[in-house]
Amino acid sequence: MGQSFSSKDAPAVDRGRHMDSRQRYKAFISYSHRDRKVAQWLHRALETYRPPHLVAKRGVDDSKRSLRPIFRDRDELSASLDLNGAIRTALERSDALIVLCSEAAAASRWVDQEVEYFLKTGAPERIICVITPDAGAQTDLAAILPPSLRAVLPPGVEPLAVDLREDGDGRRLARLKIAARLLNVSLDQLVQRDARRRLQVMAAFTTAAVALAIGMGAMTVVTLKSRQIARQQRDETEALVAFMLGDLRQQLEPVGRLDVLDSVSAKVLAYYAKAQTDRLDDKALGQRAKAQTLLGTIREQRGDLAGAEHAFSQAAATTHTLVQRNPQNGDYVFDEAQNVFWLGYVQWSRNDVVGAERGFKRYGELADRLVALDPKRPEWRIEVAYAKNNLGTLFYEQARPAEALDAFRVASSVFEAELAKAPKDQKLIQGLANSRAWSADCLMRIARPREAVAERQAAVRLLEEALAQNPSDKRLAARAVAAQVALARLELDLGRLASARARSDENLKRLRGLAVLDPTNARWREYLASSLMDAADLALWSGRMDDARAAHAEAGKILAARRVGPKAEAWSDRYEGRLDQQAVTLALQSGRADRVRTLADALAVRAKATTWRKDAGAAAIYAFSEWSAGRAASAVDILWPWRATLPPSSRDVLARSLAAVGRRTEADAIVRDLIKQGYGHPGFLAFWRDSLPGGASTREAQK
Repeated sequence: MGQSFSSKDAPAVDRGRHMDSRQRYKAFISYSHRDRKVAQWLHRALETYRPPHLVAKRGVDDSKRSLRPIFRDRDELSASLDLNGAIRTALERSDALIVLCSEAAAASRWVDQEVEYFLKTGAPERIICVITPDAGAQTDLAAILPPSLRAVLPPGVEPLAVDLREDGDGRRLARLKIAARLLNVSLDQLVQRDARRRLQVMAAFTTAAVALAIGMGAMTVVTLKSRQIARQQRDETEALVAFMLGDLRQQLEPVGRLDVLDSVSAKVLAYYAKAQTDRLDDKALGQRAKAQTLLGTIREQRGDLAGAEHAFSQAAATTHTLVQRNPQNGDYVFDEAQNVFWLGYVQWSRNDVVGAERGFKRYGELADRLVALDPKRPEWRIEVAYAKNNLGTLFYEQARPAEALDAFRVASSVFEAELAKAPKDQKLIQGLANSRAWSADCLMRIARPREAVAERQAAVRLLEEALAQNPSDKRLAARAVAAQVALARLELDLGRLASARARSDENLKRLRGLAVLDPTNARWREYLASSLMDAADLALWSGRMDDARAAHAEAGKILAARRVGPKAEAWSDRYEGRLDQQAVTLALQSGRADRVRTLADALAVRAKATTWRKDAGAAAIYAFSEWSAGRAASAVDILWPWRATLPPSSRDVLARSLAAVGRRTEADAIVRDLIKQGYGHPGFLAFWRDSLPGGASTREAQK
């Protein structure tokens, strides 16, 4: 039986506190009698939690930004068949409903009634589900939701939940997650500010411990004459260093205390700097490399790319020395590979393409060396695939799609070989899906859409199969639907309108379900905006202009939110640029020439301000705006340097621009090649229909 507050049996002080007409509650905890102990712990944990000082949102009284009071009923409900007045009043005055989800709660008539009553005035987003510790490890959230809550969710959609199970969030993180929701702040903000308070003592202790360790090491060198005593002291010092780089790092890094970690690693390096490399044994050298790597990751996370590059360069050099001393030690080779990767990654982030390519190639060589040292270790064999994926991504960004495709196909072959040995390994499945998706992008850049569709279909199949094995993994669900969005766009490019529309409709349904679960997830909103723009394209080329405008407008509202607030995003050719391009196309199809010119001119200004000379995507948007505004010669100048690596849609724009400036032979060659490769976007076919030399139509050219 569910729990409730009974006005008949409760002490007067409790009744007065709960029934005060001015009283509101931060949350109402609904639970089954069997989960009473968990409910008691949660109630106490929330009401005794002291939130750190937070910046109040506009219009919010900072004095109200606490977790008191939380309503938890003290006694069993009476034998009545309905909720009593006290419970109904408390539910009406609660800002949120916390539901302890378990097999018992799912079967509880009282829990279901409390949820049902709350939903009369509260949205599902205000319900926080908490999976109890005794729920089975393989139990899906959907199986333990109260029926009333399950009924208001879209089919197949589960709300985001806090998981108290052993392999879940744990009690401390669970409390912070719930607190973040109730206080309407981000989890990262709350964790960091809360941790800062908790770690002040630890930080002071750490600094003192490091100073003591370094002092002990210095005193050892200067004052101790006995080698045995010196060795013991050094071992104690290095044990403390190992603690700082291991256990302490694991405690500090998740809560964002990068300043403490930076201080720790800097002091460790200062300790080791007093000894020359050739005088350090392998253990000490390995510790120094770990400290250098730690310092690099901290600086990279803090945006200090120059400092990160310096640290990773030192780390790579240190591990290289270890490998030279121990050429058959695979663990040392692995450590060097990781440092070389990070060095290349930071150089890539700093636009040092030459350095990044050199680093990624070296990473690949070290991965091959690992396999040669021990072909039986699967984690080392996989390093080859990761190395190829990294190199492929670099080549793709450099507009070298053919080389990128070769790298991604090697990675795919490695993943496939490993999957044959471990067919249910989720990392392998998702790694292969990632390689196949990148291969599809490369194939589109070299105008081979039929093959691109096949690669995308393979990626979708892999992700959907993985999701079937892990239906509660919402991140995986988002990746799967993102792959479906990309496939729907490719189907439109091949003129498969019926299939593309069906897939697009399903994508929108799934993405809207994800948005309900977590309205703050920016990546999911971007996926939804992309799918809406696809839906607008499909409606446009199917003659449903009103539907096209509606989908376009909804996508615009989502993307407008990207550019406001403390984490505002800059104008992006991938999102806002595509939306603006679609607005021009809608105006073109509506026959509004004046509107076309206005929109195209505005888009040209924005696109010109991007790095279009280095970015084919930005160049394509810029060229489209110039062609739409009647400046075909400018469009040709923009796209011509990219002509060998343009996707079909951009080649279409180049062909139109070439035809407009009288270079018809070159335009016709592009069109014929696109048709030969299977490109059949309705807009492309409509523009070029009956315009090929000798009266040949696009339909005839496809034969």
